[in-house]
Amino acid sequence: MKKSIVVLLHIGYWLMYLSLFGFMYFISHVITGRGIFFVEDVWAILFFVFLTGIMSFYTHYFWLTSRFLGKKKFLLYTVLGIVVSITAGLISTLLANVGIYSLVSVIPEMKEQISLLTGFAFLALINGMLGTIIRGFITWYSEIRVKDLLEKKNLQMELSLLKARLDPHFLFNTLNNIDILIEEDANAASMYLQKLSGIMRFVLYETPLERVALAKELDYIEKYIELQKIRTLNEQYIHMSITGCADDLLIAPMLFIPFIENAFKHVTNKKIKDAITIRIEITEDEIYFVCMNVFDRAIYPASDKSGLGLTLIRQRLELLYKGHYRLEIQKTGDIFRAECTIRLKEYELYHH
Repeated sequence: MKKSIVVLLHIGYWLMYLSLFGFMYFISHVITGRGIFFVEDVWAILFFVFLTGIMSFYTHYFWLTSRFLGKKKFLLYTVLGIVVSITAGLISTLLANVGIYSLVSVIPEMKEQISLLTGFAFLALINGMLGTIIRGFITWYSEIRVKDLLEKKNLQMELSLLKARLDPHFLFNTLNNIDILIEEDANAASMYLQKLSGIMRFVLYETPLERVALAKELDYIEKYIELQKIRTLNEQYIHMSITGCADDLLIAPMLFIPFIENAFKHVTNKKIKDAITIRIEITEDEIYFVCMNVFDRAIYPASDKSGLGLTLIRQRLELLYKGHYRLEIQKTGDIFRAECTIRLKEYELYHH
């Protein structure tokens, strides 16, 4: 939801709040026969009414709803909501006592203070509930918009991935190389066939899922690179390292493979050592990925957007891991570098 709409929603709420109390104040004076004009204490009453309401409303709106209710911690949300209401009531009651004493040098009796506290606490509770409802509505509406946008972008990505999956060049070249190996080294040919089978199985069964095991994603990447290596006699032109343990980490499927595919597509010198360098580092909380390749600017200019499209990749990361990732793309000299960090544990904790 746009910020301007959210601001107008808040302004509208407090205007209705003011109108309601103004109307109630007006009616109470008519019924009691005190006239229709506001007395001198109206501003003080409105101050405490707004103070109590604002404290509770925005505590629920900014903290309790997202921190506890959004994570389904209902009991803790309820207990803290009551505590916040009572605290807001106590603060307003204390300030009211100070104001009364400064004006007439009299402290209200205990019975009157209890009435004030009860009234303010009840008012804070109502505002807290309304703050939760409004925050919930804004979040619900925003999630629907994001979900619709995500579905559209995922559809675009799925079409791009489908195109990459069915691209005959990689499959035909791999099968042709395996066919040649069958006569030269049947065991090696069998091993590469198993790797190709594993890749196709991953593409068929895992990529439709929202999240896959990080270990499976890394296994797919390793198999893909092994199959790419048999297309050249210089196996040292690819260097890949994976450090850390994937454990139970989950990740959206095929996030890094587009960078790797682009590296193989755009590398212009397969005869040198480390023409492509891929490094993956895994910690308890995040995964760090970097892919570098040598390229010729005369063939692939700086504005090149081929492959799966860097813009589309960035959009997918933004939609899937907004606020929990960092992506940097650099072209320095004849080196193209893609660097991405995803805070997986932070994302899981925030969304569950």
